[in-house]
Amino acid sequence: MVGTRMLAVVIVAVVIVYHVLRVMASQCSGGGCDWYIPFSLVLPLAAIALALVTGALAAYAERDRPARTIAIAACTLLAFAGSIAGAFVLSDNDAKVWVATVFVLLVPAAVLLTSARQPTRIRS
Repeated sequence: MVGTRMLAVVIVAVVIVYHVLRVMASQCSGGGCDWYIPFSLVLPLAAIALALVTGALAAYAERDRPARTIAIAACTLLAFAGSIAGAFVLSDNDAKVWVATVFVLLVPAAVLLTSARQPTRIRS
């Protein structure tokens, strides 16, 4: 479960970095802003991929507790399908970004909430 906690923190960090870069890119104009294009494509995909992996690992780790497994799996499904559906349904790009951000952050929230209720065990 420690690994999934770390992945959850990495997801939050990727989302924060993405939004900081968005703010920085909004402050510039012209060809000088071209540096942002690769990040604007890769970071959201990385966040969704990390959410899928983290959700799958956390659901597997919680397989002895069906309610937690279902909750984590539902958040993972929402992170993936909700982000994609939001991209097709919404017309405003800013709304797409914020809706996808909320959906992706459901996974680390679910992982951190479920893991906070159990102590870390070191197995030998």
